[in-house]
Amino acid sequence: MVNLIKFIKENKLLLAIFLISTLFFIIQRTTYLHWDFASYSLNAKYLFYKGTYFETLRPPLASILLGLFGIFEPLTEYIYILFVSLLFLISIINLSDTVFYKEFFNKKIKKENLRFVFYFFSMSYFVLLFGLREGTEMLALGFFTLFLSFLIQNKISGHFLALAFLSRYSFLVYSPFLLANKNYKKIIKNILLFLIIIFPWLLFNYLKFGNWFTSIIDAYANNILFRQELMLPFNYSHLFFVIGIFLPFFIIGIFYSIKEIIKSKDKFSKENIIIYLFLAILIISLKDYAGIPLKQARYLFNLSLPVAFFSTIGLFYLIKNKGILKKINVIILIIFIVTSIFSFALIIKISPQDNKFRYVQEDIKSLGLENCEILSPHWVLVTYYTENVYPLGENDINDALKEGKVILIFQNNPTLDDDYTQKNLENNILLKKDNYIFLYEENRTIENCSKKYVFDFTYVNNHCEIIASKFEKVKLDKLTLNICKWINKN
Repeated sequence: MVNLIKFIKENKLLLAIFLISTLFFIIQRTTYLHWDFASYSLNAKYLFYKGTYFETLRPPLASILLGLFGIFEPLTEYIYILFVSLLFLISIINLSDTVFYKEFFNKKIKKENLRFVFYFFSMSYFVLLFGLREGTEMLALGFFTLFLSFLIQNKISGHFLALAFLSRYSFLVYSPFLLANKNYKKIIKNILLFLIIIFPWLLFNYLKFGNWFTSIIDAYANNILFRQELMLPFNYSHLFFVIGIFLPFFIIGIFYSIKEIIKSKDKFSKENIIIYLFLAILIISLKDYAGIPLKQARYLFNLSLPVAFFSTIGLFYLIKNKGILKKINVIILIIFIVTSIFSFALIIKISPQDNKFRYVQEDIKSLGLENCEILSPHWVLVTYYTENVYPLGENDINDALKEGKVILIFQNNPTLDDDYTQKNLENNILLKKDNYIFLYEENRTIENCSKKYVFDFTYVNNHCEIIASKFEKVKLDKLTLNICKWINKN
């Protein structure tokens, strides 16, 4: 308790940003429910509380945490948000003390100042908007930041990368970092620890779905493989969105870092290796984003870490007189408060869009459809509240109606997968509202509707074939296919 009180007194500005940002994340979730966050919550209900909807393509860690925090219902999601925000704070403090305080500035600047500045750059406008909107970006980056901190300290770190991977599968691209150690024993320990942490999830996949890699391959198929024809060019506006007003500090930080490497006699000094590490993260993050067919700004979320790192270096390079740090800190806090207010205004402005998904449950109840199978292009956002709405997908509306299924369409919210016309919505109207419409076969009673069921189907069925296809260029596809089928007993 004494240490905690001392920490609070010495890190007041840091904790101010933490409290404001956490409040923002809570209000953001209260104001608007996003698709992915709803999916993770539904998966948590399925895994822990006999829920009826489960998406195999979701990494498990967010759902596991939501499931564990489920004992605090109805505060489950807010406790999860607090946990992730606190994890991110701890990871930033740890990395700041490891890199800036001990290495770059050699304890010449107070570690509290370094923490505050690094946390400020790490909690940008972009990070505020996307850190916890979908539920896992900040969770994964927090564990990855801890992994980097332990890696730089030459400590065993494979477990943190495994937790980042179980939060977002895209962190597998950083797995070569497990080899970044001169001690081969530590490399082996890191790899083993990584595999031990992810093994229970792989085992669950095998026992439940018959393939160790079901969830991972389903995620790859959904996000990349089946969207190749939709490949969009690199969106540079997203890049500037991530960097934002930090651009001058970011550029100065990179140029200063490269200049120091060129000047140094030992190109592989501890300080230079850290710079190489963050340059590698920057390049990998850009390359990973470039390979995703549908470009969304949040897919550049990992880039926020090297941006914060180099921006911190850039700012302290510009500050020659360390006596003005207090004034700089006040300016930084004001900038963050203004940014937060702007972000608050933005999420409050879009809040009415969520009402139709939330309030449609009242119509489902009043129409007596709680136990009926309902199909909708926006199924996750409704089944979060009702657990009886399923993907419309490629189902023909007329055939679905004949089978006693209810159709729920949100006319003003088209999706990429919509496969119906306005003509399909003109008949069999059960209820029509301004934002949505229920369709149900005329003359069929509600009691005779198609009943709801447990939805836990895999996204694809040919997991081994998809894995093997990745090895076609090196002509190892047949061998890979045989091995995959053997270990999965297919």
